[in-house]
Amino acid sequence: MAEAQARALAPDLERRERLEYLADLLSELKTLAERERCEKLPALIAQSREEAIAESLKG
Repeated sequence: MAEAQARALAPDLERRERLEYLADLLSELKTLAERERCEKLPALIAQSREEAIAESLKG
């Protein structure tokens, strides 16, 4: 029974891990955009990162 539950939860865990990875990538992109002195891009990337984090926290 525990194995079946673990398999059922695996897609959610994988999704969360992918979204956390995406949030990390977006953080790096935001840093690059700031270094290049982009005006709007860092804020747009930050907004996307926040969404990725929020999605990763959903059950």
